[in-house]
Amino acid sequence: MRCCVAALAACGTIGLSGTVGAVGAAPPAAPVGRVVVIGVPGLRWDDVSAQATPALWALAGQSAIGSLSVKAADPVSCPLDGWLTLGAGNRATAELGHDCNSSAETVVQAGDGATVTGFASLARRNRSRTDATRLGSLADTLHSAGQCVSAAGSGSAAGGANSAGAVASYRADALQAAADATFVGRCAVTLFEADVSTVDPMVTQLRATASDAVLLVVGISETDRSAAHLHVAVAHGAAFPPRALTSASTRRTDFVQLVDVAPTILASLHLAEPASMIGQPWRLTGALSRDEAKTVAHLHDLDRAARRQSAAIVPFFVTESVLMMIACALALLIPTRRIKSRGRSLLRLGCAAAALIPASSFLAGILPWWRSSSWLLTLFGVTAGWVVLTTCVAVAVDRALGRRPFGLATAVGLITAAAIGIDLLTGARLQIFTMNGYSPLVAGRFAGIGNVAFGVFGAAVLLAAGGLYERFGLIAVAAVGLFAVAVDGGPSWGSDVGGVLALVPAFALLAWTISGTRLSAAKLSMSIGVAVMAVGVLGILDYARPAGHRTHLGRFVGEVLHGGAWTVVRRKALADFDLLTHSFLTLLVPVLVVAAALLIRRPPGILRLAFEQVSVLRPTLVAVMAMAVVAAVVNDSGAAIPALVVLVALPAVTSVVISVRPLDRPAPGASDGEPSHKLLP
Repeated sequence: MRCCVAALAACGTIGLSGTVGAVGAAPPAAPVGRVVVIGVPGLRWDDVSAQATPALWALAGQSAIGSLSVKAADPVSCPLDGWLTLGAGNRATAELGHDCNSSAETVVQAGDGATVTGFASLARRNRSRTDATRLGSLADTLHSAGQCVSAAGSGSAAGGANSAGAVASYRADALQAAADATFVGRCAVTLFEADVSTVDPMVTQLRATASDAVLLVVGISETDRSAAHLHVAVAHGAAFPPRALTSASTRRTDFVQLVDVAPTILASLHLAEPASMIGQPWRLTGALSRDEAKTVAHLHDLDRAARRQSAAIVPFFVTESVLMMIACALALLIPTRRIKSRGRSLLRLGCAAAALIPASSFLAGILPWWRSSSWLLTLFGVTAGWVVLTTCVAVAVDRALGRRPFGLATAVGLITAAAIGIDLLTGARLQIFTMNGYSPLVAGRFAGIGNVAFGVFGAAVLLAAGGLYERFGLIAVAAVGLFAVAVDGGPSWGSDVGGVLALVPAFALLAWTISGTRLSAAKLSMSIGVAVMAVGVLGILDYARPAGHRTHLGRFVGEVLHGGAWTVVRRKALADFDLLTHSFLTLLVPVLVVAAALLIRRPPGILRLAFEQVSVLRPTLVAVMAMAVVAAVVNDSGAAIPALVVLVALPAVTSVVISVRPLDRPAPGASDGEPSHKLLP
């Protein structure tokens, strides 16, 4: 099997160019003897200036720089979490609870052969976590190559320790150690702990004592649990001229991760990273502005956008959910006989507008709303403007389709799918810092399409396909399905394994049920097989690219070939289970899915009439529900997907139901006991 995969990969060396902050050229292969890392808890780009930190300011102007996501195992990382993560190349936790300063001194002696207190216990607990993090992987890898790690400062000792908790050489006073050329040259890698007040003199000292070394400066963590930020990332040396940083783990210009630091160290020393590390080496991408102040201001702006996105999510989703429920309740609960045709049309428009809020939240990212002093009001205002505009477009599409009952729902699907699909094809700019996108502070994704956006996109493409079937038949279903799978699963676009596994069976189910084909276990099994095959082909094509340009699709194929795939599958399954059982609200998701299935199986009067009058409605709903269930199961943290599906599908379907509610008077020729099923305008 592995031979077949390798052969297909060799045949698949077509150039799939990246569109999301394309990963740049790897550092040159010139020998590098030493790497020095300065870790500074709390160091952000708004701390760096020519007046406050002149040495660091000068270093940044001569180096590759970027925004560092310090996400470790916990939502907000403390200093010891950060150092353990650096040493593991994987997300780690020191289990400090709410107090970042609750840990005492981390080493028991100075000099050669220092030992980190409690390291063995931490190593066991981290290894049993979802990520199966192996503390000390950096030091162990260097030791196997005949190299060692020195540490100066108690926190850095945790990053420089091997899996047994031993540090090759340790000094308590980091600033004094930085001036000692003998200590700095003791090992291939030296870690220094600093704070915002001492980082500048330490940079000055190390540029003198380690002028030939690769120098990395990282804002390694937060200083408390109150809020997460993006931090400073600086890489100085012959391999890192003044350019923007990126990595294969983010595939987005200006963004790197703390888990990338250990792989960057090993790559600089021309050593392979172990399978336990999930990060990727820092690499170079787009050129920096010649005005250093503008560059630093831009990186600070990224932190501001990330923080305000995080703060806006709860009020935005609460408002969106309330508006959706109001629109659907008004449409379904007000007796139709009391509303004239114009009022009924307004209710349909209200439902369509509610269903277009998710698409509008992406389009709101075109404007930098987070820079406003009243940023939350600006976000709501910009989103509302897009809702009005997209609703007008939906009305035009509805008219073009002949004002059918499913017309507005079809328009909602087309507009939403186009907004997300075009964004993915052109670099996924609107996927980050938007309400239904992803956050670099959470660090689940930096490129492609996330789970939340997939819930919106998956519901939209199925609504569009079901509606277009009325006019164009199965060819429309096939065309929309191919577009959705290609955009969602393409390594350079959506790069979404779970999305493809959910979309292919859902579109197959839609095509069969909407055309009246009898379903069977064999047909469902075939659709699942096609989905797996599609993921395999996309993964093999991605694996055929250079290692530094691969997405997680290609890296997973490599793990299948060389071992380690089960760890990834286990991690994703545990992450999905953890999210599902995280709270009472997430536990309601399976209940809602079962309730939706019962409604489709045994619809109440209003929905039954809609199913009778609009033949595409039931098959489309079945396909949407199947997609949501499969996506929730196969994606890590996928339990959120059904909730986003509801935000699009429920108001869109309500607009259809309004169109087919019966009039009170009997239809011409009907008996007194027979209700009219006349379609309402």
